[in-house]
Amino acid sequence: MSTVHNLLDHTIKAGLRNVVASVADHAHSIPKELRQKLIDLLGESRFSDEAQTKSRFSKTTLPTSTTPLGVVWPRNKHEVSSLLVLLAQHGIPWHAISRGKNWGYGDACAPLSGCFIIDLRQMDSIVEINEELGFAVIEPGVTQGQLADELVARGSRLMLDVTGAGPDASIVGNVLQRGFGHTPYGDRTAASCNYEAVFPNGEIRYTGFGAETKTNIGHVYPYGQGPNFQGMLAQNNAAVVTRMTIWLQPRPEKVDGFSFQVDDSETFSKIIDQIGLLRQNGTIDSVVHLANDLRVVSSQPWMEDYSTSEGPFSPDQRLEFCRRAGISSWNGLGGIYGSRRVVAAKKKDIRDALSGLCKVRFFSKSLIRTMKFASQCLPQFGPVVRLGNLTNAVTDVYDLLNGKPSPNHLEGAFYRNRPKSGKVIDAGLIWIAPVVPFTGNEALSLTEALEAIANQHGFDLPVTISPVVPRAAVCIANISYDQSDQAQKEQAACCYRAIQNKISSLGYASYRSSSVRI
Repeated sequence: MSTVHNLLDHTIKAGLRNVVASVADHAHSIPKELRQKLIDLLGESRFSDEAQTKSRFSKTTLPTSTTPLGVVWPRNKHEVSSLLVLLAQHGIPWHAISRGKNWGYGDACAPLSGCFIIDLRQMDSIVEINEELGFAVIEPGVTQGQLADELVARGSRLMLDVTGAGPDASIVGNVLQRGFGHTPYGDRTAASCNYEAVFPNGEIRYTGFGAETKTNIGHVYPYGQGPNFQGMLAQNNAAVVTRMTIWLQPRPEKVDGFSFQVDDSETFSKIIDQIGLLRQNGTIDSVVHLANDLRVVSSQPWMEDYSTSEGPFSPDQRLEFCRRAGISSWNGLGGIYGSRRVVAAKKKDIRDALSGLCKVRFFSKSLIRTMKFASQCLPQFGPVVRLGNLTNAVTDVYDLLNGKPSPNHLEGAFYRNRPKSGKVIDAGLIWIAPVVPFTGNEALSLTEALEAIANQHGFDLPVTISPVVPRAAVCIANISYDQSDQAQKEQAACCYRAIQNKISSLGYASYRSSSVRI
């Protein structure tokens, strides 16, 4: 027991040392001795301190950035171990990334300038997929598109929970940030275990029963005996996670989606309370996403017609967006999973719970196929065009509910200011992610307060309220701005700080923050 406690103490101290280490002495150049050791360890192709490389790893959607001292690309845990020992010997802080797709939260940037970036993208092996027990063992470079495609190629009975971050995002990186998806396995951190972690002294450790190799116990039982340091590895630079087990959901007989719309805030508050009860009693066992009008339309291609840098959209403009997209001020979306009999029973319970508050619409694979056929075959006039837009949106959502990542949701980063390159990294984007108890009163009060602040600073505030766990929701909001406009960058940073101060003053906190201080 004392060994585990010592490890926990070491983990905390190592993380603090790495974050606050002084980089003044080596902010511009790498010691010659270290340079040669890095080349000996990795070869010249997997180490770089060239200006072009450092510039690439300093790019971010945030208003502020950092520049690394250098970048390395290890290929296995032993190289990571040797790297951490070398960097510790020279007193150089490091920052590990999986794929660098942490859009809106710091991207590939380290917390401080002068850090070494440990880029793990070349560690991209799917070590194992266990069909019987329903798990996969993966390295940090494995993307959600890669694993989803592999499951399809194998004809697997299993499906992956995916996020809206697109096919190229790392699974391990997202789990370590406590990211969440859509399915009953949407609390992705809770559906992971057996972390392989390399500590700054080069020691390789496993969480839970992960050190046991004779059986699969470490892959299926998350806790181990005594204290489990797995929780210490999330959102922390104390160690580098080089492998992880994630649990995969058996693909159910039927997957249906449900949606609803409402304009009245008081009614929406009551709907939230009902959804909360349905989450608590297990009728809805997936993550429900409750989005305002700006969130829904932000990913629509036709929003390019409205692109502007001049203040938030007016109420009349937002009404026009709702009309064109066929949506309301608040829009709910969730998934129902199980046998045909179970799904039918859940539909009835959801419909009964929301009766008198809103009309619930259900959609299935067959319905989407019919909608797609009609929108493509009928003459293209107003209602049919709107049906086509709705079909595309529902198809993207249904893919996510079924474990298929889509790149289309990233379009929301461009809804006000599309960069010439068309790349997310060149957009201006800051995510805000406070957590609230999942009640209508608290969720709406918070989002209304934050939107008022954003509007005062000249920005819209797309919002999604998602009960990741039955009793609490993450309110995902974002500030989008013109990255090429210095005045807007400064205003976006000011807006972000004002919103964070408001969140704190109301007694809430964010579940996730940026790697770079804004």
